Amino acid sequence: MRVNLAAATTLATLVSVSLAVLLASGAARAQTTADEVVDDATLKAFVDGAAADIAAITNINEGAMLRNRLKAEGDWKAGSMFLIVFLRNGDPFIHGNDRTAENKNLLDVEDENGLRVVEELLSAGTRGGGFVRYQDGGEEKTAYAVEYTSGITGRLFTLVGGYSQDVSHVPIRIADLPKPAVAASQVVDRATLVAFVESAARVYRDAILSPGYQDLAGVRNAFRAEGGDWRSGSVYLWIVSAGGIIFFHATEPFREGKLTDMTRTDINGLRFAEELIGGARREGSKFLEYFYDDPTTAGDDDTGSPKLGYAVSFPGANTTQRVVVGSGIYLGESRAGTDAD
Repeated sequence: MRVNLAAATTLATLVSVSLAVLLASGAARAQTTADEVVDDATLKAFVDGAAADIAAITNINEGAMLRNRLKAEGDWKAGSMFLIVFLRNGDPFIHGNDRTAENKNLLDVEDENGLRVVEELLSAGTRGGGFVRYQDGGEEKTAYAVEYTSGITGRLFTLVGGYSQDVSHVPIRIADLPKPAVAASQVVDRATLVAFVESAARVYRDAILSPGYQDLAGVRNAFRAEGGDWRSGSVYLWIVSAGGIIFFHATEPFREGKLTDMTRTDINGLRFAEELIGGARREGSKFLEYFYDDPTTAGDDDTGSPKLGYAVSFPGANTTQRVVVGSGIYLGESRAGTDAD
């Protein structure tokens, strides 16, 4: 399924209102903005203020939107000044400038003098905050790091500003996951779709429950690998908050951190996004048959093709707020005999 997903109608209204209130109230706004950073003092004020504001977020929907907000030009990003949220193992949990860096571990990255910059930044964060001077392209640069505790999960993160090394040479880290009972290429009907989604949900849940999310980046990369066990053609995974904010999308990562269309309908007027996510949130799991554009079918742009979606939900790390994992299959001629009831 593509990313037009949302919660049930009532939930969608409540989430939209609550998010609007949060954003309008100035929650999660930088006190010193990125374009005001001109020296050590303003860099420290920028990162410290942003860390305090991010730590104050307690709503999982607003937390999910943070991924997109850190990447957008504004209070927290201005040209080459941006923020990076690091996990304690050296994974960039959210990188404000380089989405591909979120697929890597940067702990071993060195500058031109052999300084392990990220390792030094993490150490500075644990000391209550500190500066790290490093070389990049023959130029001395300054980064500042501070540790903060998430208001959603109670976990520790390190927030960094001023760090902009080229990490294109660092390999992507793909988790070596056990082969699922049903791989993406084997999903052909209701039973195999259930087995596939529920296997993925267990793997993802274990990743977000792993200490400090240390397994999360590798799992996300495994879910994204075309031709692997977790993605094949039109069968792929999506993961959202109960309010429809995208945590993960296997084929369109640029959508991550964004709010889905809460009201979109298919040709029959069915609000498939609200029905699928809302149902999974309330009931734990949900099947839904609806019409959606199949990129492999010519001429269905206006009407869509029959599709069967399945989603499951579970509580996030250290919170009762739920996460929804789903996928779907098209019910065309190649799916003859599929039980979509």
